[in-house]
Amino acid sequence: MLNFTLEHEIDCSEERFWELFLEPDFTHDMIVEGLGFAACEIGPLTDAGDTQLRPMQVTPKLVLPAAVAKILGPKLGYTEAGVWHPKKQLWRYDLRLSVLTDRILLGGNVTTKPLGDNRCVRISTHEVNIKIFGVGSLAERAAETNMVDGWNKSAIWMNRWLAEQGP
Repeated sequence: MLNFTLEHEIDCSEERFWELFLEPDFTHDMIVEGLGFAACEIGPLTDAGDTQLRPMQVTPKLVLPAAVAKILGPKLGYTEAGVWHPKKQLWRYDLRLSVLTDRILLGGNVTTKPLGDNRCVRISTHEVNIKIFGVGSLAERAAETNMVDGWNKSAIWMNRWLAEQGP
């Protein structure tokens, strides 16, 4: 199992960050345009007591070692079960892949902290647990590489968008 944390400076306030993060059109554009994913369908935020839920179905663009790609196949996709905790300003996500759902567990949390006027730090913690005999650790490292690349690209895309649109 791998656990890692990423921090990205974002050129807007925490309030604006969460407003954009929870906006389906913005998230769709970031995933499709910013990350180059093949498809992204985002469901609405629905109330669930003290939290809000949002499903998302995604067909990612991945770079995988041949041994892992052979096992996962060419049509890999995932469903994200996202949970927004407004009082904690915390996003929790769990990914369910379209293949080997009982052997591949991916998830994490997103929070922010202020960094002066109209700036914040997005802090994302990630969990990768892949149980595939013979290639589990290779698959975990590939997942980590793809996740780090995606989160880095999303921060660059978001800051570019904010520079064009305004914080």
